[in-house]
Amino acid sequence: MSDNRDGGHPLQAGIIVLLLVGGGWYFFRNYNVDGLDGVRISSKDNRPFDDLESPFTFTSSTEEGTTRYRGASIRGDDSLRPSTARPSSDFAVASDFEPDPIISSPSDIHSVSRVNSLSRRSRYAPAQLRVASWALDGFGPTKLASDLARKNLVRVIRQFDVIALQQISSLQMDLVPRMIDAINESSLGGGAPLYDYVLGPPTGPKDRGEQMAILFNPARVRVDRSQTYTVADPDNQMTYDPLVAWFRAAEPDEDLAWTFTMVNIRVDLSRAPREVALINQLFKSVREDGRGEDDVVIAGLFQADDAYLLPVVAGPQIRAAVTSTPTDIFGRHQTSNLLYDQGSTAEAIGRGGVYDFLRVYNLSAAQAQAVSSYLPVYAEFSPLEGSPLLHQATVPATTPR
Repeated sequence: MSDNRDGGHPLQAGIIVLLLVGGGWYFFRNYNVDGLDGVRISSKDNRPFDDLESPFTFTSSTEEGTTRYRGASIRGDDSLRPSTARPSSDFAVASDFEPDPIISSPSDIHSVSRVNSLSRRSRYAPAQLRVASWALDGFGPTKLASDLARKNLVRVIRQFDVIALQQISSLQMDLVPRMIDAINESSLGGGAPLYDYVLGPPTGPKDRGEQMAILFNPARVRVDRSQTYTVADPDNQMTYDPLVAWFRAAEPDEDLAWTFTMVNIRVDLSRAPREVALINQLFKSVREDGRGEDDVVIAGLFQADDAYLLPVVAGPQIRAAVTSTPTDIFGRHQTSNLLYDQGSTAEAIGRGGVYDFLRVYNLSAAQAQAVSSYLPVYAEFSPLEGSPLLHQATVPATTPR
């Protein structure tokens, strides 16, 4: 009797070699291995956005496209009046990015056939857009220099596609560009999204002036810088001038992409009743600023909860992203929110709320307060123009990362 304990049967060895070779061939033919610092395996057949452009090169946005006092204005008679801002085709994210034509149409319901056409032409339907607002509670150079504050600022902002920021110190005019540099430097090599920004001029009392900014992921939305403006308020009815920017979803075809106006607002606590009473007129004024855009999202620090806001705004179709939920880290008050008209903004899918980054990142109140004593608030919208009911089969649901 022969002894095969040392070598095994040659046929068995051959079968094992064939299986290993065949398995390796199948793996490398159907899968990619992405990343250097953390291996992530993804199927080649399911890679989203294969036709996206190469990474963007960012330029400073501090002065570009931010024109003080144009588009809409607040008059002494408490009415907000539009001016003659004209639509243009300047959607862009950097100086080397070719502008795309703006689609300036109302949120009418697109036909099911067009949605089915999108499904046939696109290998991957874009995810919902997460639009957010965050009051940064006097964010200045000291906070940006703190490793703890900077780390938590970066990872919170990355959860959203567009985020309006209030209460940024204007003592150093390069603070927001350095904030963006911190976000993008930490993204390099790790696959995280890069961000750009729209920045308003200093506003509010000179002794405690602030800036308001809107940060965004250019792979998800594009901004028309020529249509960015600060609402005029010659009679100082609002302490802080609202910042307005015009966006378009970047991933869908242009004739299907959602376009919207975002208004970044900051209400002064000592004048809250009077300033909140102007919001209804602000909605109307921005809609009528000459661009033909009826989808308006007002995001910011309102210094009032939804139970007070909605009756004062007095629109039966006005909805708030946050209802009956505190928006500060101590769970005491609701002061931040996003408002939109459900009648015209059919892209709203009714999902949103407060992003409790203390719980998500297991932070103490002191660690969270190093960034801000406020929590971000957000709402989700379909990136496709029109009712999300027509698109729900092609657009996957998302939750904050």
